[in-house]
Amino acid sequence: MNRLLLILLISVSFAQKIDISSSEIKYYGNHFLHSWIGISSEVKSTVIYDGLKKNGSVSIKVPLSSFDSKVSSRDSNMLFYTDAIDYPNVKFKSTEISMINDSVRIVGNLSFHGITKSVSTKASINTSNGFKVQGSFIIKLSDYNVPRPTFMFIKIDDQIRIEYTFQTN
Repeated sequence: MNRLLLILLISVSFAQKIDISSSEIKYYGNHFLHSWIGISSEVKSTVIYDGLKKNGSVSIKVPLSSFDSKVSSRDSNMLFYTDAIDYPNVKFKSTEISMINDSVRIVGNLSFHGITKSVSTKASINTSNGFKVQGSFIIKLSDYNVPRPTFMFIKIDDQIRIEYTFQTN
């Protein structure tokens, strides 16, 4: 029994990479006439956790072309307005992670449309069936110099809600 406990303590004492088996990122857009959701499951992520220090790091990259709103013309417009040819990916790299009971506060740098800004999010953690992290945050398109498309002479909302889910099985 003591040997098993020692092995467990040693294994969680070192930083370890967590393999994420499925990821999903959604963005929510709004116009006064309608709302929509763009979803991507083509997320590349690296999660490292240090059990001894109770901290870690997260790195995420998602291609803009992988978001699907179920309307191809809307997706095409999104790629045009975000200059996806010049800036094909949205990237996030954590700078601070702190555990708070069954949740985690993550601060990091979000790079989008050639601009990097600090964002903060609080995510819930569920370990009942593997490991699952879910959370959300809001960005403003104007903060990233993304021109807002218009429909019927009215621009879409500046705020975009981002939701994310990462899990292991």
